[in-house]
Amino acid sequence: MRLSQLLSLILAKTPLSVEVLDSENVQLDTPESLFSVDLHHKIGDIVADACRRVGLSERGSIGFAEFVAELCTGWATRYSNETDILALDASFGRAAYGSPTEVIRLYLLPTWDALTEHLGAIQRGVAAAFEDAKIL
Repeated sequence: MRLSQLLSLILAKTPLSVEVLDSENVQLDTPESLFSVDLHHKIGDIVADACRRVGLSERGSIGFAEFVAELCTGWATRYSNETDILALDASFGRAAYGSPTEVIRLYLLPTWDALTEHLGAIQRGVAAAFEDAKIL
C-alpha cells in the first residue's frame, strides 16, 4: 500500500484531500513499516497542509495532523498541544469504539488485510476528530 492510499482511506469521511509528492509516496509493505519518525513527520506535514486548504485554524490543522500521524505511526506529537491530541483521541474513541479511552495504532496491525475489519470504525473516529479539530 502506498502512503497516499492509506491516508485517502482513513480520511475518506472528512473533506480532506491529501497531496503526496511522488518522492514521499512510499510503499508501505506492512503496517509495521509505519513505525517511523520520518513518516510521522511526513504524515503530519501532508495532513496539516490539507487541513489548511479547507480552512482549519493553524492550531486545528496541526492538532488534527499530529493526531493522524500518531494514529498511523504511534509516535507522539512533535508540535501540537498534548491536550489537543488527547481530546481528539477521545473523540476518535467515542465515535469509533464507543469509549473515549479506546485507541488503535495502525503500525500494530498484523497485516494490511486487518485494516479492512477496522476501517469503518477508523473512518468514523477520524471524521469525529476532524469535527472537533474545527473548534481548536
